[in-house]
Amino acid sequence: MFCEDLQKRLALFSHEIYEISDTQVHLTEKTKEGCADLCLTVHRPCILFRNLEHKKPGYFKNQKCSDYVIFESASGPWRLHIFELKRSVGKSEWTQIKKQFLGAVQNACALAGVLNIQIDWDQIYVYTVFRNDKFLNLANPAKERMRMYEHSSANEMENDWNDHNLIMDYPGAGSFKHFKIKLHIESGIGDFQLPEQK
Repeated sequence: MFCEDLQKRLALFSHEIYEISDTQVHLTEKTKEGCADLCLTVHRPCILFRNLEHKKPGYFKNQKCSDYVIFESASGPWRLHIFELKRSVGKSEWTQIKKQFLGAVQNACALAGVLNIQIDWDQIYVYTVFRNDKFLNLANPAKERMRMYEHSSANEMENDWNDHNLIMDYPGAGSFKHFKIKLHIESGIGDFQLPEQK
């Protein structure tokens, strides 16, 4: 599936931290609040790194990191996909998630260096996988009316959450493509396909 040099470099890693697939992978998380299981369909050979939040290097200032990083092979530089799994997303969680995305990018750059692969900075995708969207207040009309009088920064944060292009302050990258993936509210199960390459 991969060239001999890349296979040798992958052999430097523990088998528990990565998985190779060109069809499908499962992203799972179990917490006291419940579990999540995303069945992810991939179209090209990919390298999935898991549990990075517990296995990241300690020399970065930002010690936050997303749950999963996927390197997707391409004809040129590799596409990077970053996944963060949360039960619910509101203002405080969204602030935290963005820090985790940035931490995952820096850790992905370190992994790419060991693997001797190049990341395409125009093909970085970030995904928030969740059950509950706390930004939605449709069930409570009073809260919806109160939003009209909230400080503009709260509305900006909601617009940021709903925007497909996420502006992030990271050297070499202006924005990342953001996808929201909603899991089944009760079971925490869902499925998704990586976006097709252009």
